[in-house]
Amino acid sequence: MSSGDSADRVSGSKFQNVRKALFAQCYQQRWILGGVFVYLVLALGLTWPVISSPLSQLPLGSEPIATVALSNVWILWWNAHQVIPGFGGYWNAPIYFPSPGALAMNEPQPTTLLVAPVVWLTGSRILAYNVFLWLSLILNGVFAQRLAKVYGMGPWTGLWVGTAMVLLPIVHWQLGISHLVPLWGILWTWSAIERLCRQPTRWRGLELGVAVGISLVTSMHQGLFFALLLVGAAPTLWRQWIKYRELPHWLLAVFVALLVAAPFAYELRQVSQEHAVALERELVTYLSATPGDYLRAYGGQLIDISPETESWRMLSSGVIKFLLALVGVYYGLTRLDTRRWASFILVMALLAFLLSFGPNLRLGTWQPWWTLTELVPGFEQVRSVLRFAFFVQMAVVIFAALGVTGLYQTCRDRVKSSRLRAALQAGFVLLALTALFEVYPKRGEHATVTDVNQHKVWVEYVREKTPPGYGIACLPFPSTGRIQDYLLTCEWMYLGSFHGVPLVNGYSTHSPEENRILQGKILAGFPTPEILRELYKSNVKFIVVQRSPDNPKGAPPRDATLGIYWIKRVCEDELAEVYELGRSRP
Repeated sequence: MSSGDSADRVSGSKFQNVRKALFAQCYQQRWILGGVFVYLVLALGLTWPVISSPLSQLPLGSEPIATVALSNVWILWWNAHQVIPGFGGYWNAPIYFPSPGALAMNEPQPTTLLVAPVVWLTGSRILAYNVFLWLSLILNGVFAQRLAKVYGMGPWTGLWVGTAMVLLPIVHWQLGISHLVPLWGILWTWSAIERLCRQPTRWRGLELGVAVGISLVTSMHQGLFFALLLVGAAPTLWRQWIKYRELPHWLLAVFVALLVAAPFAYELRQVSQEHAVALERELVTYLSATPGDYLRAYGGQLIDISPETESWRMLSSGVIKFLLALVGVYYGLTRLDTRRWASFILVMALLAFLLSFGPNLRLGTWQPWWTLTELVPGFEQVRSVLRFAFFVQMAVVIFAALGVTGLYQTCRDRVKSSRLRAALQAGFVLLALTALFEVYPKRGEHATVTDVNQHKVWVEYVREKTPPGYGIACLPFPSTGRIQDYLLTCEWMYLGSFHGVPLVNGYSTHSPEENRILQGKILAGFPTPEILRELYKSNVKFIVVQRSPDNPKGAPPRDATLGIYWIKRVCEDELAEVYELGRSRP
């Protein structure tokens, strides 16, 4: 036998070993791979018909318009756009020109960088947004399935938990607010905490820190809630389950989490202190939960026990899930192997439930929410207090899965007949499926985004003719503070991602005071010498005016001179007119 034949046999043997190892690994991960397929089908089906036009349509939940969704499309583009220059001017996003730090007036959403390659390769911001939404739903299922495995649940139960998390009613109720959809960071944190409790190591401490950091920055609003809940539930782990010698691993987790989240939290805190307007207490109360809201679910319900009074808040995860969750709480607290994580999740859920009532929770004449806003930085700017219900619904799903498992194991141990066991198993499968689909999300709304090709003429003109350091103003400005009136502003922002010129306009949680003052002046009457002077001094080069059936030729006259300032129409198409702003020589 030649040495070449021997070498071929050795290499062939190595190839066979690698192939066997690969097949063995795929077999071990078959449940996760099967889950990914299920979650993908659900994500595409629940956002139908967006998959038929992913370049032009955005999925919505109960929201009637795509204002927030378009705003998040713009944020996604900005994150992808900033990777190449190394995030040098990251916070100075091109809105509210010339005010700095505009991105910190909104949710920065750095986790949208997961789909930045979609923007780079296709140029479509809408496709990238849809991919991020689908990916978020899939990861919610995957990390929920992993959490169930860490908590000691079987593969079928894990698949049930993952599917229930993808179907979570409150997510689809708020689907148009895409930064609320990713729950996988929270689920990852819960599983990392349990893993670190079981076997404290440096790497598991690092994993927990990364998971917490990602949870906090995915949505700073929900991250603030999550941080408070983690602190509130931590005593359930401390005295019995965490030893003093294990503290370095937990301190490492805290350090890494702060390393990830602190720069974002600091910048947002600085901007909110400078630009935020005090919230009306009536608004915060209106956006807080009431007990009856936990009896309403978004979508169809097999069992509807909601009160007859009308309410737009729908916070229930389903009656059957809730009853099973009560069983799961009992089962989890009475077993030694589940007591630690069950007590931790339960305390967090109870805290979230109480806090979701906001000012509606009263102890005599005392309203704890207002005390909390005085003691904890950041809570004074929270409007949508009811979003604490996200954590309640997630906990209900986890405990419901444990309840089904506990009931089945208890009944199985008492049944000796194989036929009865088969019937029992079939009954519990039916119970699990009924609980899973008792609240079936109705098909949400979708919005068609304006076609950038229809704006090609003026977009290219502005991009080519605007000098560096200058910006543009787009009219009309929103006439009120209602979210409906800001839809056109978000369309201007979306189109701005193609011409790249900073906008005087903007939509965000906060806005600069000077921008609010300018908006009031423009709404009072445009153009005036004072407005043109302010725009000129702010380095505004062009004013873009929307054409509409009510305003076919735009707002200003074709040529106008007001004092020493003038505007002149320099470009027009069917949808917009562009006016150059200048000043006459003295």
